Amino acid sequence: MRAEAETAARRAEQLSKGSAEKEVAWFLLGAIYERWHKYDQAEQQFKKVLEANPRHSGALNYYGYMLADRGLRLPEAVSLIQRALAEEPHNGAYLDSLGWAYYKLGRYAEAEEQLRRAAERSSHDPTIREHLGDVYAKLGRHEEAHQQWDRALVEWKRSSPAEYEPEKVAAVEKKLRESKSRLAQQKSTENKQD
Repeated sequence: MRAEAETAARRAEQLSKGSAEKEVAWFLLGAIYERWHKYDQAEQQFKKVLEANPRHSGALNYYGYMLADRGLRLPEAVSLIQRALAEEPHNGAYLDSLGWAYYKLGRYAEAEEQLRRAAERSSHDPTIREHLGDVYAKLGRHEEAHQQWDRALVEWKRSSPAEYEPEKVAAVEKKLRESKSRLAQQKSTENKQD
């Protein structure tokens, strides 16, 4: 399946008649390589897109998020995502990417602001909900974190089979179990103090 996807994208690149068609092929190759964790090859493809079209918001965001998610070159990641948002200021996925980059930088208040805006625009996106929960956990707002992770799990269960990512669902379930335990301990401590 993987080889077929790469072959199809390479064929599309060969058949491309103009720059816009080549951009689509390069973007698809970048996404394919990113999904396979071939990050250097993904980066090469996103750079090709951006050399041809520096305002390609999809490539700007994908490339920036890929860097941020891995904790690499975070100032560059923020810059790329901000450029994507300059093109599409209300895109929930791009707001999520910026929030996640801020989270990785330890700028939690800014991360919360962007992720809340993302959640307003894409309320059923499980990744946004998980990211917002992670921010709340870092801010010590554990009940809000638990609520967001619970919402993320609900949204994952509603997603189509093509979008469902078992490893991400397992990560959210683990956060919920740990959160439930933490909240129970917190309540127990509070009850003992009363």
